[in-house]
Amino acid sequence: MNENLISELQDFEINYANIIGSTSIKYPTFLRKIALTKKIEKAKADKTIIWDFVPRLSRKPKNTDFIYYDHGSSWQYRVNNKTLKFFNMLDSAIAVSHASKRVMELKFNPKIEIQTVINRLPCKSSIRNKSITNKQTIILGTASRLIGLKGIGIAILALNELLKKGIKAKLIIAGEGEQKEDLRNLAIKLGIEENVEFIGYQSDMATFYSIVDIYISTPVAEAFGLSCIEAISNGVPVIFPLSNGQPEAIKNKICGIGIIPDISVDEYYQMTGLTVNFPHDIYDPINDCMTSPKLINPAKCAVTVQLVISDYNQLSKNAIEWSKETMNYNLFIKEFELAINNK
Repeated sequence: MNENLISELQDFEINYANIIGSTSIKYPTFLRKIALTKKIEKAKADKTIIWDFVPRLSRKPKNTDFIYYDHGSSWQYRVNNKTLKFFNMLDSAIAVSHASKRVMELKFNPKIEIQTVINRLPCKSSIRNKSITNKQTIILGTASRLIGLKGIGIAILALNELLKKGIKAKLIIAGEGEQKEDLRNLAIKLGIEENVEFIGYQSDMATFYSIVDIYISTPVAEAFGLSCIEAISNGVPVIFPLSNGQPEAIKNKICGIGIIPDISVDEYYQMTGLTVNFPHDIYDPINDCMTSPKLINPAKCAVTVQLVISDYNQLSKNAIEWSKETMNYNLFIKEFELAINNK
């Protein structure tokens, strides 16, 4: 379990499917799918929701509606007997975005109904729009796990493009992950380490968003984009790829600007020395198809930063208005309950 989450989960009672009773002994591997099936049935739940996971089960559990909730993992599921068998067990499914729904449909062709319930966060939108605090130095920001599929190297390269244009800028990177030192070394190699600040994992992002002028989102795969809707709720315009579910989270040219990704993972490696490590196709919402993963061009990203600056106040104002919809958590609960009851 991620060490940053342990403290946040300590008040919850967690039952582990692979543990025997109250002991610390694990079931033998060959018994685990039988044990999990029995544990689901023993819970006697009206609805059993499987979240972002394809479990091994001996059969479909009895006396419960079996529902899958996809939050982005369907991009990574292989089309094999295990996955297809699981989808055939389901009574229904819920997708976090239209992109998530289409990925499941295009890859697995399920016979069940898939309802889309977009993710809304229980946060309050900012009361007033932002303005750029220090127009002498633009503050860019990105926040995520520092792993390959997030493509953080693009943000560093975009910063370098801005600096080469004579535009003073700084990049703040929030998060931890296996590529942190590689990203730091990339900044050093480019000679811009003084302009890149790594602030680590942040449990409270309010301070981060209060400092950042523009949020840069660079992943090759994103089912919706929670960090992006957090950014716009704080009045921070977002630059993002027009791929997967991100155009559903941010209204293009209204509260941010999208870029069609056109950099292959091989080109990204040549530019940064960083691997994406995502051997799966992604969803192209423009052509409604699965395609090979691509990243946004850092030069185009730098140009887009300038476009955002030129219309900053309006984009920030629009972001707050749009976030009132994405932060309506009561509506999310209502829609989710309707979906699990298949209404």
